[in-house]
Amino acid sequence: MRFCKLLLGVLFAVPALAQGTAGQAKPDVKTTFSVMKANVAKITAPSEKERWEPNKDAWEVAVAQTGKLQKIDLGKISAALNKIKANIEKIRAGSEKERWQANVDLWQLFVAREGAFGRADLAAASASFAKMKANVAEIASPVEKERWQANRDLWQAMLDRVGQR
Repeated sequence: MRFCKLLLGVLFAVPALAQGTAGQAKPDVKTTFSVMKANVAKITAPSEKERWEPNKDAWEVAVAQTGKLQKIDLGKISAALNKIKANIEKIRAGSEKERWQANVDLWQLFVAREGAFGRADLAAASASFAKMKANVAEIASPVEKERWQANRDLWQAMLDRVGQR
């Protein structure tokens, strides 16, 4: 019985720790990407999958990059971004469309800067990121929230890289 309580405690504590709080270490980018990837693999709604698959594909390239993107990688992210944009046009106005638009805005800036945000890009990126962050906090579905939190955390890591330079 004690083991079950301990196990339940750990199961509830790990997601809270993975989200990070002020003063704690940020989640690992590769681990966060793995959470998103596993979550995206479980999507059954076709329209949702059409949005998340290219987003996951773009992150796969972005997570692997260490500096400016090569032309081939830039092309992969641009192609994924075009798929996302075409799909979000089908979403009715509302919080989901707002989330996706903020995500697209960040990807467009990322592509325009060839994967290397500069300090001057932080202001533009911060506005979209703040919109996404506030929007993600309002998601009711735990599974969808997990996907978006991973996406949000990946953007946070990208922006944090700029602050560390």
